[in-house]
Amino acid sequence: MSDLWIPITGVICLTIMVIVNVISSSKNKKEVQLTIRQLLDKGENITPELLEKLGTFKSQKIIDLRRGLALAGIGLACVFSGFIVDEIRIGLAIGIFPLLLGAAFILCWKTNQDAE
Repeated sequence: MSDLWIPITGVICLTIMVIVNVISSSKNKKEVQLTIRQLLDKGENITPELLEKLGTFKSQKIIDLRRGLALAGIGLACVFSGFIVDEIRIGLAIGIFPLLLGAAFILCWKTNQDAE
């Protein structure tokens, strides 16, 4: 077997995860919109508490922190795996992108937290 199958499999798995996430998020948003439309057709009031229960109102600060920690963790895992297999340059090359994205999300979270 060729050594190319390992990165190809990784890219395919990552692509499948992104596609599944987008599809499930789209289905969830569609269901929430349908529920809100039915409530409006019945003439009921839509309160912020109801929207929060439906999951439409999410704090951007918490989402930024979660994304930042997850991406930073993935980046660090790639870097550490490069150290483990003695391919430090490859680990850094793969891990630096999610690590910096995670740091950017954590910086956004910290900036929004200080703004209040």
